[in-house]
Amino acid sequence: MEQVNAMTETFVKRRKHTVTGKVEKVGIDDACAFLARFKNGSLATFESTRYARGHKALYTFEINGEHASIFWDLHDLHRLQYFDHRDEGRVRAGAAFMLRTVITRTWINGGCRDCQIGYEHTFVHQLADFLQGLAKRKPASPTFRDALETQYVCDAVLKSAKTSRWEKVTNAK
Repeated sequence: MEQVNAMTETFVKRRKHTVTGKVEKVGIDDACAFLARFKNGSLATFESTRYARGHKALYTFEINGEHASIFWDLHDLHRLQYFDHRDEGRVRAGAAFMLRTVITRTWINGGCRDCQIGYEHTFVHQLADFLQGLAKRKPASPTFRDALETQYVCDAVLKSAKTSRWEKVTNAK
């Protein structure tokens, strides 16, 4: 990520402290949205909020390219929705956007299309990745370096929200 342009907002300006019980001014962002520009010219939009009351854990991503798109949702975490515009018309069924389902990595149910793995199983996968990394003497992802790179992006986002300008992501790869 090369540059970001962000905005943040605090909807509840004063909150009751959970320990002291005092109502205090807070400096916490309730919502954030930012546009990112990558070195290859592609763009991305990111958004987060504490106030999407209908979604307790809506973590999704969507990637759109020249010929294809993919979509993933934590609530249906073992499925990846995929569309390829280069498919034959009958596969696309003339629709502007007809997604196909791809079953992603799942060991818990042998790839059963109607059986979902749970959120807790992602931690089992993380442990398996970590142990495989130890066996191969290679770090499992994400690494501390990955976390540091993420922090550089977060710092640029917060700076952009204050300056209302595009900000470079410094020290990033």
